Amino acid sequence: MPIEPLLTPSLAASSSEKLDWLEISAFFSPNGVARLDALVAALDQQEDEQLDDIGEEDRLKEAIVADVENEFDYREKALGEEYPFMLSDDAEELHLVRSWDDERAVFYYVCLLASHLVGSPLISVDLKTETITKLRNDVFQIISTLAMAGVAIGPSVSIGWPRNNSEAILDTLRRATAANSGFTARDAPHPEVINPHDKDGGMDVISWRRADRPPPIQLYFGQVASGADWKGKSAANKVKSFKAKFFEIGPLGNEGFTTLTPLRIADEPLWKREHVDHGSIVDRTMLPSLAHQGVALAAGGVPVDEANRLHVVLEWVSDYRAELLA
Repeated sequence: MPIEPLLTPSLAASSSEKLDWLEISAFFSPNGVARLDALVAALDQQEDEQLDDIGEEDRLKEAIVADVENEFDYREKALGEEYPFMLSDDAEELHLVRSWDDERAVFYYVCLLASHLVGSPLISVDLKTETITKLRNDVFQIISTLAMAGVAIGPSVSIGWPRNNSEAILDTLRRATAANSGFTARDAPHPEVINPHDKDGGMDVISWRRADRPPPIQLYFGQVASGADWKGKSAANKVKSFKAKFFEIGPLGNEGFTTLTPLRIADEPLWKREHVDHGSIVDRTMLPSLAHQGVALAAGGVPVDEANRLHVVLEWVSDYRAELLA
């Protein structure tokens, strides 16, 4: 049976939302299993008139299962080992195959749970404020910094506020300069454009393709967008003022822009339209694999901020699960 805080998707729910429901149900289930017939039965109950025709009921079930299977196949192919679920051969059950304390699976669990953190049509429980704040101010910043290393296949520095180590932003940028990022940080923020209350200049992460001889082939400015307002958060919109405030020279090479969100953006026209403003977007079907790549780069000696704080991510997922099951 579904857990008490889990709400049934509406009849109008997308295939992505239906699969999210199954994933969350399996995540909270004692045996790590969610049955598709429970989803079908719950949706069937929402019909204005119950279906008397057995053939029509079977067709409805087949359509729901086909939708879920297609979305599952997409996620499994996109994420590979970072996707922690398996669909049974008969498509009757979704199985959790990696625990929430698995370091390779935890990135997907954060994205799934973060997608339903506030105002979710699937979860009825109001989470503690500190749980939400921890995700937005720390946990998703950690994952995004790792993922930006995966995007660039190189170093990544975390500059979003609040910074865990309380390092001044110019000190962080000087570390990047010393690591051949292709730009030189100012000695002090530009006095004519800096806001006295500005902690990060509206930028969250900077990463770059590693090069022993700068400038790197590509330098990326990353924007972390953990909520539903991701469309309004583009690093490209902030980069001009950011460089005016904090850069003395550069960057000398190519620039790229990335927005990172835990959401599954399944609307293909929306996905393509938003790339015009964002440069590139990393959603739930990409971010876990890129974050894992960032961990691997750090293990190989590449400078990647937040790589030593994976325990914070694991603790948040464990605490979230305990909070909803309490």
